[in-house]
Amino acid sequence: MELLNGVAIVVLSPLFNFVARQLAYPFKAGDNVRELERATGRLLNKKKDVMERIEIAKRNSQRQTHQLQGWLDEVEATKSEVDAIVEKYTQRCVCFKCFSPNCSSNYIIGKAAAKKLPDVERLLNYEIKEEAAIAPVLPPVQEVSIPTTSTSSPIANSNLEEALHCIREDQVVGMIGIWGMGGVGKTHLLKQIENSFAGGSSFNPVIWVTASQSCTTETIQKQIVKKLKLRQQEDVTEPRDIIFNFFKNKSFLVLLDDLWGRLNLEDVGIPFPLGVVGGCKRKVVLTTRSINVCGKMEVRKKIKVKCLNDDEAWSLFQEKVGEETISSHPLIPRLAKEVIEELEGLPLALITTGRAMYDKKDPREWEYAIHLLKKSRLDEVEHSREDQEGSTFYRLKFSYDSLMSDTLRECFLSCSMWPEDHRIRKDIHIECWMGLGLIREFDYISEAYNTGNTLIRYLIGACLLEENEVYHEVRMHDVLRDMALWITHDEGKKKNKWMVFTDEAPRDKEIWHKAERITLMQSNIEALPPIATTSFSSKLTTLMLSHNHKLRELGDNLGALVALTYLELSWCGFVQFPKEICGLVQLQHLSLANNEISSLPVELESLVNLKFLILRVNRIHTIPQGVIAKLKSLQVLDLYQKWRSIGEDLTYLASQLLEELKCLDNLKGLGICIGDTSQLHRLAELPNALTRWLGISKLEKSSSFSLITRFLGDEQIQMNLAELCFTNSNVTQMVIEANHHRPTWQLRALEKLEFHEMHCLEEIIWTGVVPKELFQALRHLTINSCHKVKSISWVLHLPCLKFLGVVKCNSMRELIACGAENHGESVANTVKREEEKEITSIPTFPSLTMINIDNLPEMVFICHSTFALPALIELHISSCPKLKKLPFQPGNIPSKLRAIYGSKGWWEGLEWKDSSVKTSLQQLYIDPYQVPT
Repeated sequence: MELLNGVAIVVLSPLFNFVARQLAYPFKAGDNVRELERATGRLLNKKKDVMERIEIAKRNSQRQTHQLQGWLDEVEATKSEVDAIVEKYTQRCVCFKCFSPNCSSNYIIGKAAAKKLPDVERLLNYEIKEEAAIAPVLPPVQEVSIPTTSTSSPIANSNLEEALHCIREDQVVGMIGIWGMGGVGKTHLLKQIENSFAGGSSFNPVIWVTASQSCTTETIQKQIVKKLKLRQQEDVTEPRDIIFNFFKNKSFLVLLDDLWGRLNLEDVGIPFPLGVVGGCKRKVVLTTRSINVCGKMEVRKKIKVKCLNDDEAWSLFQEKVGEETISSHPLIPRLAKEVIEELEGLPLALITTGRAMYDKKDPREWEYAIHLLKKSRLDEVEHSREDQEGSTFYRLKFSYDSLMSDTLRECFLSCSMWPEDHRIRKDIHIECWMGLGLIREFDYISEAYNTGNTLIRYLIGACLLEENEVYHEVRMHDVLRDMALWITHDEGKKKNKWMVFTDEAPRDKEIWHKAERITLMQSNIEALPPIATTSFSSKLTTLMLSHNHKLRELGDNLGALVALTYLELSWCGFVQFPKEICGLVQLQHLSLANNEISSLPVELESLVNLKFLILRVNRIHTIPQGVIAKLKSLQVLDLYQKWRSIGEDLTYLASQLLEELKCLDNLKGLGICIGDTSQLHRLAELPNALTRWLGISKLEKSSSFSLITRFLGDEQIQMNLAELCFTNSNVTQMVIEANHHRPTWQLRALEKLEFHEMHCLEEIIWTGVVPKELFQALRHLTINSCHKVKSISWVLHLPCLKFLGVVKCNSMRELIACGAENHGESVANTVKREEEKEITSIPTFPSLTMINIDNLPEMVFICHSTFALPALIELHISSCPKLKKLPFQPGNIPSKLRAIYGSKGWWEGLEWKDSSVKTSLQQLYIDPYQVPT
């Protein structure tokens, strides 16, 4: 019995005490609140004593420590919570004269006061030691010395200064976005910003929050609450409200690292609007790999972090490898610079590779590392299998994984099939993606290109492709390309899945039945390498052999590649169509663009699965009758010959094609050259000929040619025509007139317009239409060998024009005539005066990035120096002996201008009104004829 009593006491005693405490809360509410008030009063007295010590310290050039500031913040937060409890108790007393019949209310207040008392006593008993409370004052914020690291550079320092200026001085910008590819140094820059506000600053708090790929509102809130030691209040229990109450009357700086998507900061609890509000500075700085995230977060100031230059890369790499290794052998410095060249200035790769080479003192080890890097095997150099999560590829792969679809990921991987450092035109990428089946669903060819451009923009925005806006090209960073190939090899587990060879052909015959895709671009091959055919079972679906100018035959072995669906043979040396191709019955994409082929074989009709046949820029003048009509699967047929149609009689060939095109029900895109104006009407009448590339040659000799009424007024042409070239015609005037049946008429898809060998053309006359309205998308204009044209002032206000090329125009004295901006010279007298005024109100050349003028013997000036060229990046001038002045003056030198190309004699003969302009431009001048030393 005694044993049972003992057990009962042990078990029931805690339960009894718990119940007793709970029952006591309603009756002890007043006592608990009064005791809490007394303890809080003692705590506030202690705070006053501490504040007096801080004031004395400040007079002695000292400051409070972060530890002491944390105690003060916690006291302030606790006082707010106590005030809330006391306020509730006071209101209860007013209503019920210190006695409340509501036990529930008494219980809540009594319990809250009892629970808060230990927190107050803990702060009251906290021992504040002198050495932990007071410290020497740090230098003022604007004089904080940022630690110099190997990654510091003029550009890096400029990025830091730009960010600090926005944080400290800009009254409007509240959200700053730092973006760039993975491993480029965004977090490093963010740490520099944090260091700049260490110690006393106008921001309190400055808080670092790591977002990462899987972040949610809740995870961000937990980080903030934990770092700021925020506590739940009695009447405020939601993290959002707790954070908001803490921040709302403060100047704060939130550093948000590694953001991958939209995060609603208001849901987190960050007060909005950002900027300067009521005397408080509210600033957020985020880092991301995607400019799209900057858009989703409504960033108003973007700062892009770029890779290091050669000197900076060498400094960082040398630091990580160590001077002992670098100087251990006379050959190693040269070999180390070869390694650096392969890594293209990416700090992450330089650091991980440098660490991996730390103990490599034998030159043969460095030569082997270079061999691996040239084979896109950085993971083996870094020994990443030993530390996968720390490897370059593993960390960069987050960018690939975060892409929004499998299609986009496949598009990215396909970019690795081009050689290292290869710049690829955007339309070539899109053409490739169509051929690989990555862009499938489209009714019009323009839809496919719009989809492709959207995919490219997304990859550029995610820092997975680099854009050259002057040449409308993209390229992959070498390390990203290596990572893409690593992914295609199942992260290094299958070496032969996608094979890319440059400079030489593969020696292993077995590769041809192991690989799924093979690239032999720029490999200097003259014929297809030998293929193992014994027990041959090919998996190869994609073969790219372009840019092999000596390649003129393929050989009988090609027929062994029975699974091939994609064959790329552009920019090779073929003068005859390789008939071996006609045995590849599974083929869906075939490109032989930019060769010297003059005729097609009848055997071509056997390629019944062919969807894309690209034969642009050859010399084709013979196609066996009925061959094209039998290619029933064709979706895109490109026979656009551009300037090579000069001198060729295309009348018969075009007539034949126009008849056979009626049989192609699946045709969605067409490239064709027309040699007779009557054929323009027939082309417009085809129900399925959605012409994207059009060459018009040998127009009959006449005083004028009407561009609109003859053909281009057709609605399908307006939607799809992207490239238009006039060649070898004898018209003296080209009239571009309004379409009265369709007042809103415009060539909204036209991007490229060229005039070649138009020897009699004197002028282009605009009737009732304004160039900037008609050519809203035009980005490329070339005028070549049009000897009677004296000026092209009509180009002045084209909104999207990026490239302007004028070559071999003997009468051209000025690109833009003097007074064209005031008198509407380019649109003749038929355009209404109101339209002329509208033209003059638009900024001149708003998008022009490159001007190329060559062999213009009478050229005196480009345009008036008051014209604006805000986007100009490159200016190329050759064989223009009378051109003595450039269109620049102090204050209007384009901020983006990076190069002026021209002969040394021409440059030295230029005349300058202001020597400061010459001084500014001298550093941009490049002599293209000078042999690099």
